[in-house]
Amino acid sequence: MTTEPSARATNAPTVAEYLLSRLAAAGARHVFGVPGDYNLRLLDAVVDHPDLEWVGTANELNGAYAADGYARVGGFGVVLTTYGVGELSALNGLAGSFAEAVPVLHIVGSPATAVRQAGAPVHHSLLDGDMDHFVRALDEVTCASAVLTEETAAMEIDRVLSVVLERKRPGSISVPADLVDTPITLTASTPSAGAHLAAPVSALAESATAMLESARSVVVLVDHLARHGVTAELDALVGVKNVASAVTVAAKGLIDESAPGFLGVYVGGVSDEAVRSAVEDADVVIGVGLWWADLSSGGFTVKLDPARLIDVQPARVDVAGEIVDGLPMANALVTLGKILTDRAPLPVREALPAPFVEEPSPCGALTQSVFWERVQRFLRPGDIVVVDQGTSSYGLAPLRLPSGVDVIAQSLWASIGYALPAALGAQLAAGGKRRLVLVTGDGAAQMTIQELGAFFRRGLDPVVIVLNNDGYTVERAIRGPKAPYNDVAHWNWTALPAALGAPDGTSVHRVETTSELDKALAACEGAAGALAFVEVVLDRFDTPALLCRITESAARQNGA
Repeated sequence: MTTEPSARATNAPTVAEYLLSRLAAAGARHVFGVPGDYNLRLLDAVVDHPDLEWVGTANELNGAYAADGYARVGGFGVVLTTYGVGELSALNGLAGSFAEAVPVLHIVGSPATAVRQAGAPVHHSLLDGDMDHFVRALDEVTCASAVLTEETAAMEIDRVLSVVLERKRPGSISVPADLVDTPITLTASTPSAGAHLAAPVSALAESATAMLESARSVVVLVDHLARHGVTAELDALVGVKNVASAVTVAAKGLIDESAPGFLGVYVGGVSDEAVRSAVEDADVVIGVGLWWADLSSGGFTVKLDPARLIDVQPARVDVAGEIVDGLPMANALVTLGKILTDRAPLPVREALPAPFVEEPSPCGALTQSVFWERVQRFLRPGDIVVVDQGTSSYGLAPLRLPSGVDVIAQSLWASIGYALPAALGAQLAAGGKRRLVLVTGDGAAQMTIQELGAFFRRGLDPVVIVLNNDGYTVERAIRGPKAPYNDVAHWNWTALPAALGAPDGTSVHRVETTSELDKALAACEGAAGALAFVEVVLDRFDTPALLCRITESAARQNGA
């Protein structure tokens, strides 16, 4: 490909400058990852960039998890690794972002162009002359990818980033080391013509009005594909007088649970019966971002009548089988909200009461039920709550969250160990303006606990709660309650903060009774501005009620 002399301006930015400016324009303020010799020149550019900050993580997997948590709060995340070993280490985290529709860009510092073209047997390669093994591996968990060349760098950077932001999935850009400081070949960008929305809005109104006007009960059911960019529209819809609402386990925290008519969490046939009947018996269900998986559907036990379902997806709406294409989710929600607001008021449907928890003896051993009741009291409006998959996520699910609480959880990919690094990303994305509460199990924490050091290094102040139930309690509930494969090493949890860099005076607690938990949480309230760490000792066979029902379904499905 021949480059016209006029195509390159004398003051053109370098490839690195162009790429990083695009990241900042997309909303990134931090870049996570690990240095390696193939990406060091690129890292110099990150460190020098006025709008970006480098956040080194303990390993690339943690970096990918952190970028995912960052994107769930801030809208877009970036992880930067070296070639080969770094790419593969990050792959599991990127797969989770793909499965759960999270826009993360993976940038790879790779061998120089001449080395790639020659297939030289360099370190971190498979030494077989094929330099694209890892590009192909990443293609399985990304929506767009590119290996930059001098001629195509600008075009490919814009293409991959645009697809990532539009499709809300990870993408990957490999930057050969020799291109980092190369002036970029600029290309004229063609602005996309905005979609004309009048026709699809009219079609949706025509299809949905009769259905909604004849309904005596309407439930808005929200799933994880509603995660991005529709918060205001969702809150307005669920706030319509006498409209009920519910969420899936993967959408916990996506709507205002303090709104009148909030029912709780719908998990198909394993839901609380009051929630199940309210959703499945409604005259109309407005499903927002529904994408059923085994863990969110109660083992595929969802029973929603297609004839009574308005299925709102990111770019289309299915009204009882009648498809309206080309309508963004936000516009569809506004249209449906207007129909419901303008129609005659629906009958009053009150919210279901929160589950009652009997007040325990202060000296009695803690239980899951008691612990989560205390968490319900501890949470306050605007918190960010990060939970690992298992007892943490399913213990949180039945709680009724205060207004403005965001929940970060990997409920569908379900890779344990995700929560702690994701909490790092989430708190950085929030800019220190919101309290973060992290709840993780001992088995999950042992996978990624080293990232606790990053919180101390950066002066962050989450409340970190480790549920020490002596192993993999979720797996014990499915099969092998006393099997050795569900055991983990016994750690001195309260010694870890100091070992990982906690300053003197850090609030650290180990609790085994209700009164000890109450004192520890009170101390956490008083430790604002500094990290607080609480080890909560629970019985290894004690599981939240919803998790018991989920694991029974999983056991049947897996033949356990």
